[in-house]
Amino acid sequence: LKEELWKIQEKLECYFGSLVGSNVYITPQGSQGLPPHYDDVEVFILQLEGEKHWRLYKPTVPLAREYNVESEDRIGNATHEFVLKPGDLLYFPRGTIHQADTPLGVSHSTHVTISTYQNNSWGDFLLDALPGLVFNMMKEDVMLRKSIPRQLLMQVDFADSTKKLSSILRVLADRLENTRELRSSDMKKDFILNRLPPYLGDDSDSLTPGGKLPKLDSTIRLQFRDHAIITVEPDQENAVSTTKPHLHRLAGGKGWNRRETHMMGAEDDAASEEGTSRQTHGLRFPLSYLDALKQIWSNTIVCVKELNLISDEEKENLALALWTECLIEVI
Repeated sequence: LKEELWKIQEKLECYFGSLVGSNVYITPQGSQGLPPHYDDVEVFILQLEGEKHWRLYKPTVPLAREYNVESEDRIGNATHEFVLKPGDLLYFPRGTIHQADTPLGVSHSTHVTISTYQNNSWGDFLLDALPGLVFNMMKEDVMLRKSIPRQLLMQVDFADSTKKLSSILRVLADRLENTRELRSSDMKKDFILNRLPPYLGDDSDSLTPGGKLPKLDSTIRLQFRDHAIITVEPDQENAVSTTKPHLHRLAGGKGWNRRETHMMGAEDDAASEEGTSRQTHGLRFPLSYLDALKQIWSNTIVCVKELNLISDEEKENLALALWTECLIEVI
């Protein structure tokens, strides 16, 4: 079951671009594990053994952002009621109130709950991406560098300041329409750090460099396309420095996440205890390599000598670095 769940969840993470978790529930006959409640995740229920009697109710909080138990007198009558049997699949969105029990006469019920899209809304993305946009805009727009009014932080009524903020947000919206790249920081890092590695079965050779070394006249192809992510972010050593080039990272390669700690936070906790932060897996290159990496990512195959870099040495070095991390293969 572990191998099958790994395979299913890894494929779903590639499809949704969001972390996917799972729980297995075994319930004896005539019993119910949880009271009526709703979740903050999209839910898929796969019935494995026995039968499970389900009741679904209209949400009190559509697309909820948190788990909550609801009382029977508040939820009203069920909108859907049915029994799942082995092989049946049920889906319901965030906020759907539900409860389930194993009917009498059925020895037990076993089902797996697969969940995704936790904290993955437009609001979450705005919270994640807007700080970087504002930070970059402050470098170019003197309006954002002007001081706030005297004693603003000491006031209770911010009515006058909200008008100013509204005008700034309108300028920000105009800037956003002309922005080609948004720098998601925490959401993308969380996905990269915690997603499952590729399911390869017995084909572990794909994670070991092999075959021909990439040369200038080689044709190369990206491996694990759904696991290769390009991010652009400030230099971590000096995020506001203009003397050092910005860096970007192609995540993936031999530093795959461990499926044993998928979404468990074990490594993060250990890092916190040691006073260090967990780093994103992958390679780091000067920002001038970005177009070449996009070439590799967006094309089925590409010739090394056609990479959008100035020198042949840079082209060969990039290809060799990616090949060493098993991110490309020579064909």
